[in-house]
Amino acid sequence: MSNNNTHICFTSNIYYVSTEPISIIAGSSILIGTFFGWDAIKSNTICHFTECCDKKYVPYDIDKLKELLSQKMFGQPLVTELINILSAHKEALHHDTKRNKKALVISLHGWSGVGKNYATSMIADSLFIKGMESKFVKMFMGKKDFDCTKIHETQMKLIHDVKMIVKDCPTSLIIFDEIHEMCPTILDAIKPMLDHHHAVDGIDFRDSIFVFISNIGGKEISSKLLELYNEGLKRNEVDFQNFEPIIRRTAYSTGGFEKSATIAQNLIDHYIPFLPLEQQHVETCALAEFRAHGIYHPTEEMMVDALSVITYGPTEDQPIFANNGCKRFTKQIPYVIQKHKVKSDL
Repeated sequence: MSNNNTHICFTSNIYYVSTEPISIIAGSSILIGTFFGWDAIKSNTICHFTECCDKKYVPYDIDKLKELLSQKMFGQPLVTELINILSAHKEALHHDTKRNKKALVISLHGWSGVGKNYATSMIADSLFIKGMESKFVKMFMGKKDFDCTKIHETQMKLIHDVKMIVKDCPTSLIIFDEIHEMCPTILDAIKPMLDHHHAVDGIDFRDSIFVFISNIGGKEISSKLLELYNEGLKRNEVDFQNFEPIIRRTAYSTGGFEKSATIAQNLIDHYIPFLPLEQQHVETCALAEFRAHGIYHPTEEMMVDALSVITYGPTEDQPIFANNGCKRFTKQIPYVIQKHKVKSDL
């Protein structure tokens, strides 16, 4: 009997002692949460170990974007307007009387190799600490993600994926690359998310950013630029209004934009034309790529080899614009460096 009493007493003491710290911790957490708020707790706990949708991970650094564009974007005077576009969107994020009324939708157009994807990665690097690797940045790829098989299932999956991204972070960046290879009608699935709605299925998309990237309009942009040159305008004097009508008209009959509600209902806020590059621009691209590989003063022979992959158009009689932009330098420059390194070692 005595032993049983002792056991009960001992057990109850253990129970009391072991649960008291838990009660204290739980109580303290509630008090701290009440006093500081859940965001403060999360910032000092979970967000030390994983990416969160806060200013630490989503700084929205417009000054960084300005610096990147000035240092790494060549021959694209209109692209710098991205600074003003994103600044205006950012200002409304924290302004009660200037709330964004819809998601920001930007469409980038131009030939391959003129900097569309490069500019998009600069946006990501400026808005998010982890850049394109951020879980709040999602890139969809034209035909790979959106071919013309099982269209309804594809649309349902797209709606779900975009909802989940923006639900986790209202200021998410959603990118659609290679729109020209996308099946028509797919984009109409997300039309409500781009429109003037307070929320769609309980999710607010008004602070998010959608970027469309395509080669659509590249030829038309080139022709219009030549026309403006003939009228006496210089490259840095052209304006959006010179190109937007022809981009809209061409896009509405091409690829993923064909008869799309995103165009018909004016849901794309800004059409950004990427102008075809000229010789001076591709030479600057080549020098920048050499510098990225530690070669600050390439020889004339190295430059000739690097530029040998560039052809000019629009015709042989008008060799004004680089047909393939700067994209081919990604592989060409390392090859040229290796080639001349071998020569010097012989």
